[in-house]
Amino acid sequence: MPIRLFVPVVAVSLSCGAAAAQTPALDAADALPVELSAAQKQTIYQSVSQTQKNNAEPTGFRAAVGAAVPEAIELAPVPATIANLMPQTKGLESTMVEGQVVLVEPKSKQIVAVIVSEP
Repeated sequence: MPIRLFVPVVAVSLSCGAAAAQTPALDAADALPVELSAAQKQTIYQSVSQTQKNNAEPTGFRAAVGAAVPEAIELAPVPATIANLMPQTKGLESTMVEGQVVLVEPKSKQIVAVIVSEP
């Protein structure tokens, strides 16, 4: 009879461990797209494009929300003036890739916004 009790206890213990192992999925919420107005996007574009070099797009990479930025692309913190004006950009990193400003969540290295220059 004690063996029968042992099996459910182990099953419950394992399921709790599986739930704990899934907590990194919560980090994916950090990489949700950033909502920006057209004016905010252009302010960010102007600021970042003046301070960062334009990277070539690595083979097999396309700058898109949700994509991971390759290690070969150098990232820098979003300029402090931008982060102060737009709190939703605080803690993000940025780069230029093929003329596009890319905002990145630093922990996951996932793109949260891609901003192009308005003509």
